[in-house]
Amino acid sequence: MREIYIVLSQTGTRFSRMLHFVNRAPYNHASIALDGGLSELYSFGRQCLWLPIASGFVREHPGQGIFRRYEDTGCAVYRMPVPEEGYRRLREAIRGFEEQEWIYRYNFVGLVAILAGIPLRRPRHFVCSQFVACVLQRSGLWGLEKDPSLARPQDFPRLPGLELVYQGRLNDYRRAGWHPLATTSATVQEAKAGAPLSLGGWKNRLPKPR
Repeated sequence: MREIYIVLSQTGTRFSRMLHFVNRAPYNHASIALDGGLSELYSFGRQCLWLPIASGFVREHPGQGIFRRYEDTGCAVYRMPVPEEGYRRLREAIRGFEEQEWIYRYNFVGLVAILAGIPLRRPRHFVCSQFVACVLQRSGLWGLEKDPSLARPQDFPRLPGLELVYQGRLNDYRRAGWHPLATTSATVQEAKAGAPLSLGGWKNRLPKPR
């Protein structure tokens, strides 16, 4: 078995604040990572820090780019065990986006369709949550009945086998020793219910080495 990581975040940009107002969810951006250190996150978002309209497939790095400008970005990190074949297919799906990243654009029209509950698939256009749901589906790892084109960030905690392993400032995740903090089962259940979490529920220790 391998592990992948889904990261939900809220940067504080004007666009994210608008989504928060409309969506009424604590986190309005979704990314996916192939390692627990979150060395590279894959998503759809702004490609130019100063020009939000220039958006598409992006590689994100904690402490850099948008996360450096908005250093108080909050996040919830979820770990998901997957079979070796699923991990391989996921890696290939992401590589497909990397090899042709110039053809992909942010799905502003699709964002409106999501809010209206209307399935709309545009092969070269994605919002962040559509992208994460899409690569999971192509890998055989999308365990929800919901159409991936309607996926919202708050849907991912409902994926089978997903486990909340960290919540707090994204830029503090690395300072924790590149390992997610342990959490109580009560805190996980609170997160799965969609409630914002406080840091008081976290145990002040790192998990034992595997």
